[in-house]
Amino acid sequence: MTNSTLINENHIVLITGGNSGIGRALVEFYSEKKSIVYSLDLHHHDQDEGIDSQVRKITCDVTDEDAMSAVINEISAQVPYISTLLVNAGIVPNWSDTANLDITLFEKVLRINVLGAVITLKLAAPLMKRPGGSIIFTGSLNSWKGDPNIASYVASKHAIFGVVKSAALDLGRDGIRVNAVAPGPIATQALTDRVAKRCADDLTAIDQTFEKLRSVTALQRIATVGEVVSAIDFLASENSSGITGQLINVDCGVL
Repeated sequence: MTNSTLINENHIVLITGGNSGIGRALVEFYSEKKSIVYSLDLHHHDQDEGIDSQVRKITCDVTDEDAMSAVINEISAQVPYISTLLVNAGIVPNWSDTANLDITLFEKVLRINVLGAVITLKLAAPLMKRPGGSIIFTGSLNSWKGDPNIASYVASKHAIFGVVKSAALDLGRDGIRVNAVAPGPIATQALTDRVAKRCADDLTAIDQTFEKLRSVTALQRIATVGEVVSAIDFLASENSSGITGQLINVDCGVL
C-alpha cells in the first residue's frame, strides 16, 4: 500500500487503454512517480502487482459517449482537474489486401481508434482548462506513412494526427498543449504475437521478420516501450512547454 503522503496530488493522469502494452507501461510509470492515475479500459487485470494504490481502474468502452460521460463526471467529482490526458486506446486489425477488405472490421477500427479518441478528447479536455495541461495521443509511424496490409489502421492513425493539429489550435488558448507520439515498430508482446500469427509460428520466418524490421531503422534495432513512455513523459512535462500540434517519431529512425 502506498503511503498517501507521498502521492503527488497535483499531477493527475488519465490514460485510456491502460490494461496492456504501452498503456499499461504508462500506468506503471506514473504510478511509480506517485501521480494520481485513472486507467480506463474494457478489461482490467484482477491482480496488478507493482501498481500502487493511487491507480484507479475504471472499466469503460471509449466508443460509448454516454458511458464515457458518466466516467468523466465521476472523475470530476473526485479531482479538480486533469493534468495529463493520454489518449492511447486502440486496436490493430489483421492483415488484408485492398481487394479483401472487411468493411465491418474497417468500421470497427475507425470507431475505436478515431471515434473513441475523439470522444475521450471532447469529454476530458474541459477538465484541463484550469490550469491547463498536456494531451498526448498514441499515434503510429502509420500516422505519416502507408502500409499495404492494414489500410484501416493507417487511415485511423492519419486521422489522429489531423485531430491533434486541429485540437492544438483550438485548445492552445486554454493553456492546453496537444501532441502525439508515433511509435513503430515497438517490441511489445502484442507485436510478437501478431508476427507469430502472420508467420504461422514458423520460428525462422519470425526471426526473418524481426530482422527486416530492425534493418529498416537508422539505429538498426526496434524501439522499446520504455522509449515511447519517455517521449510521452517529455511531452507531458514542462520541458516541452513550447511544443504543440506535433507528431514525435519513436521508431529508431524509420526514414
